[in-house]
Amino acid sequence: MKKTIFLKVILFLFVLSSCSDDDTKDLIDFTVSFGSDTISTAEEDTTKEITLTFSRAATEAGTISVSYSGINAEYGTDFTTAPVGSSGTISVPVSVGDLGSTITFTKLLDPIEGTTKSLVFSIDGFDVTDWTTGSTSSSTVSFSPIAALSGIIDLETGGSNMPNQVYFDFSTGVQTPVKRDTWEIALYNGAENRVYLNSAMLVSAAELSGITDILSVTEETDLTTPLELNALDPMTFQPTTVTVNTIEELLQGLPIGYFQYGDIDEGIVFTDSWQGDLEGTAFAEISTTADENNIYIVSLGSAIPTESADPGSISTTGDHRGFMKVRILSDGNSYTIQYAALDETTNYSEITVPKNSSHLLSAFSLTDGQSVSVEPAGDEWDINFSGVFSYYGYQGSLIAGLTYSDYAVHNTLGGVGLYQVTTYEKDSDGVVTEFDVPSYSNFTIGDIEESSLVYDDRSIIGSGWRDAFGGILKDDRYYVLKDAAGNYYKMMFTAYVSSEGERGNAQFTYERL
Repeated sequence: MKKTIFLKVILFLFVLSSCSDDDTKDLIDFTVSFGSDTISTAEEDTTKEITLTFSRAATEAGTISVSYSGINAEYGTDFTTAPVGSSGTISVPVSVGDLGSTITFTKLLDPIEGTTKSLVFSIDGFDVTDWTTGSTSSSTVSFSPIAALSGIIDLETGGSNMPNQVYFDFSTGVQTPVKRDTWEIALYNGAENRVYLNSAMLVSAAELSGITDILSVTEETDLTTPLELNALDPMTFQPTTVTVNTIEELLQGLPIGYFQYGDIDEGIVFTDSWQGDLEGTAFAEISTTADENNIYIVSLGSAIPTESADPGSISTTGDHRGFMKVRILSDGNSYTIQYAALDETTNYSEITVPKNSSHLLSAFSLTDGQSVSVEPAGDEWDINFSGVFSYYGYQGSLIAGLTYSDYAVHNTLGGVGLYQVTTYEKDSDGVVTEFDVPSYSNFTIGDIEESSLVYDDRSIIGSGWRDAFGGILKDDRYYVLKDAAGNYYKMMFTAYVSSEGERGNAQFTYERL
């Protein structure tokens, strides 16, 4: 009996050892690639991060050797790097668990007019024998703007709470992360006087028809005309109607969620449209005649949670941030924002924001009372990976306030066009139908269908690139984009979660055609 137990213990230990060995064998190869094969710098740029991306988290520490060669660029005179590379080689340290590394390039001198300066950084080797070079072995850094050729982008949305919006420009390969709770409204800088809401924070707004005195409005204020609105019964989840007579009753159905009020047929919608067109804003066009601009009640949306979600899950909507009353005026060249807490009857704040022709929208924080730098210049971003996106509309036959995660929109206001290429379709029985289109790797500029580019609906990517319920990245689609300068790109999402399974860590690859 003892011999049998002993043999079982030996066998159990052998199985454990075998499992451990198999786990090691199951690791994919550790490869290192540059995040982009071209990096450009504008005149005002002094530093740039050159990223090295890994195929998986490092399981052992080591060093990557990166060499460089320059055209009209000398180390210490025209540029420096961190880590230091004055000898012509940069030793980049890698720690266990790292998913990538960076080299900080610092520009000391711009090129003289009529000349160029550039550097080519190349992966030279490793001190760990089984590390290898990936698909992008070199990266060219230009001292002046050039169009990027390709890249692998790890979006800096910040993890499972998705605290950041990220703007990305294909021609420079630059992503700009911005905390999504830094603003509530944005003012359009074009010919029309329009106001957009921050859909990433679930901001909504309701016009108080015929009411222009901001200090006269409180929760007890009666609406000039009662509203008959659609809603969902919270007990049965069936469509119903509600009659709204006062501000207090309106507040019950203003925050974005399944129980938000509205009436699409009558044009009563308290969010901007998902398409992002100028005519689809919750705020009516701001009139240059002051008396024609009514008060709006603005729901400030939901706070960003601070506790991370479990792996594979998200936690993006925290406590409601309250309400404010807002009135916006315009002379055609600037906006004047009047705003106050809902219960304020003595004083209100007022600030004038001039239109800025270099930007499509100028963001404003009602909670901080100041303009905020959010969007890059109008021709310096192509897609916005907002992470969180919300609107009132259809989900199948359901009409309600809807919130999506892992969401991306393209810059339709800035003249960017985009369409989806679907490579196959799988029906409910698992039968796959392949379409007569090139694969992502085989797609070339000759395959572009110009007529398919969409310029009037920003939500073509949306959240359809992943399956949230299945927890998987969809491999049946990629996207073709044309920027405002006429450059064509193809892009495809390559990761949905981090190597640890955390949401809010998407990755995509792109290539100029």
